[in-house]
This record gives sequence, C-alpha cells and structure tokens, in this order.
Amino acid sequence: MEGPAGPATGTERRAALDDVEQEAALICRSEQRVCRAVARRIDPAMEPAAYSVLAAARTLGPCRVTDLAATLGMGAPWVSGHVAALQRLGLVERGAAGDDERSRPVVLTGEGTRRIDDARQSRRRSFRRRLAAWDPADVVELVGLLSRFNAAYLTAELPDAPVPRGGSGTSGRAGRSVE
Repeated sequence: MEGPAGPATGTERRAALDDVEQEAALICRSEQRVCRAVARRIDPAMEPAAYSVLAAARTLGPCRVTDLAATLGMGAPWVSGHVAALQRLGLVERGAAGDDERSRPVVLTGEGTRRIDDARQSRRRSFRRRLAAWDPADVVELVGLLSRFNAAYLTAELPDAPVPRGGSGTSGRAGRSVE
C-alpha cells in the first residue's frame, strides 16, 4: 500500500485494514437488511435466511439439503427447516427419494423460480440505480477489488466452518455466488 510519500507505515496499514473491516461489517449489515426486504417481497411470511436458501437452490438447481448447507456454510438441520418453510409457501418441492430419504433433491417450483427471478431483477435494478452516477471505470475497479476481497477473505477457511462454494472469480462471474 503506497501513499503519495511512499510505502505506508505499519500503523497506517493497520488503520486502513481496520477501516476495511468496518466497511465489510457495514456491507454485511446492509445485506442483511436487503435480504429481509427481498424475503418479505417474495412472501410476507418468509424469513430472511430462507431467502438465502431459496437463492442457493436457484443457483445450484436440483440439489440435496446437504449441498445447500455446504454452499451456505450452515448446518443441514437448519437449512432443512428453511426448506420445509419454503415448501409450505409453495416455493420449493422435494424430488423423488432414492435409496436414502435424505437424498431427496430440493427443486424450485415454477412459482419459486418466478419469485426468486423477480427478486433478483429488482436487486439488479436497485444496484444499477445506485451506481448510475459512478464512472464506469470505477464500477469495473470495484468489481475487481470485491473479487479480490472475496477470494482473499470470504472464501478463506474459518475454524469449524466449511468453505462456501460458488465464490467469485476475477470478473465476479466465474463462479456464481449466492445472492
């Protein structure tokens, strides 16, 4: 990290990294609010975490609860509860069981697909509106920086936590992340 006078001091670097941590925490809180609002738009009874499960199911396609849990970095029993809630809302269904009842795939219903796709389009329109005044080069730079951040931080192994699947690449499109 270099400033106008040369390399940043250790103290300046630590302060800048502390600022990054604060901004990342703010992004997380903002995303939680967005997920809450999007979930309520999909169905007033939907929990925000269920929106993440629904979005992951859309991204992965037909998959097992354990696949959703691994993708989201959450426990299978927790995800299973959200899948059951999404079933009650008519947004997902469970496919035919093989030899093991636990292997029944989670599949979006037509209504679930429509609602999650509408929600994603709404999110994208919102991002476009909020960043419309930004210089296109700044948007491209932001994508690159966020991709590097995701690669360095969000996909790092944490104690007792699986590494989430579907992380981003340098373009932000190499591996679709769950929205």
